[in-house]
Amino acid sequence: MLIIVGSRREGNCYHLAKKIKEALETERINTEIIVPGNQKIHICTGCMDCDKSGKCDFTDDMFSNINKIKNEKYLIFITPTRWNLISGDLKIFIDRLNPMYSRQELKGKKVINISVGSKDKGLYSTEAALSDLQSFAESAKMTCILDRKFHNCLDFTDILKQEDEINKLISDIKEVINT
Repeated sequence: MLIIVGSRREGNCYHLAKKIKEALETERINTEIIVPGNQKIHICTGCMDCDKSGKCDFTDDMFSNINKIKNEKYLIFITPTRWNLISGDLKIFIDRLNPMYSRQELKGKKVINISVGSKDKGLYSTEAALSDLQSFAESAKMTCILDRKFHNCLDFTDILKQEDEINKLISDIKEVINT
């Protein structure tokens, strides 16, 4: 299983990813965390050469990321909300998946989408980011099997205060991947 974290900081999204990884590995589920913002990933230029060739013209870390995604059935996307949208790092990562999209290599993958917001639940900060991820999955013909929103995560470790919600998420993840 791959966990793609849309924040390059070791903050709430990364702490959540580590918690999920640790829990899944106790169940002997091989899990890897990818942090695109800490990798060398060029911005897509929209040349569309990958539509024909199935490969991007850039040589960077997306080559190995795409190979990892090809071999995985389950993907977890975790994004902080930025202006009520997914992070820029995650958007760049998703754009660079176009070689897989154009060849329908994302089709049928199972996706878990998680948005982490700094504001109260009543303030819409996580909705649009989650909607972005759901739209991406739908366009790529992937199946969203679970989504979750976390709120009030402004400081780097605020999410760790939400232990019950994290444990429920982990339980739900285990359930959906074992069915």
